[in-house]
Amino acid sequence: MRQSFLGPRLAGAFLLAASVAILLAVTAIPGRGGYGTSGPRFVPLLVAIGLIALSALFLLRTFVRPDTALAERSADEDAATHWATPGLIMVALLAYAFLLEPVGYPLATTAVFVAIARLLGSRATVRDVIAGLVLGFGLFTAFTQYLGVSLPGGLTPLF
Repeated sequence: MRQSFLGPRLAGAFLLAASVAILLAVTAIPGRGGYGTSGPRFVPLLVAIGLIALSALFLLRTFVRPDTALAERSADEDAATHWATPGLIMVALLAYAFLLEPVGYPLATTAVFVAIARLLGSRATVRDVIAGLVLGFGLFTAFTQYLGVSLPGGLTPLF
């Protein structure tokens, strides 16, 4: 087993940078002026400050008292991870974003559900297609009919 503290330190630095970016984004939220508890900035401001504090503590911990057992386990998991799977899932999600408008939410959701199920090891194609159709059309109906959220119908003739 090898010990590597670079991964947790990079993760801590990334989390801290993302938390600061969130704090900066909070300042762009339009409000009534100031940071009163009744304005729209209050809760996001608390969350951003909490994220910064926790990220800074995590990053500090990787230098002051690193967890060697966690580093060893993380290195073993990293070596055993098949990185093509998460990469292909990201490609499927990117394709989903491009399919939504022309194909429509129900069919795009079905296609991506089946593709990701296959990537994760499912070989029950009929079951995956049925589950994807129920998921796609069920969520589409729930959001458009009951919640009033507009989702693209695309090629779906019923919507």
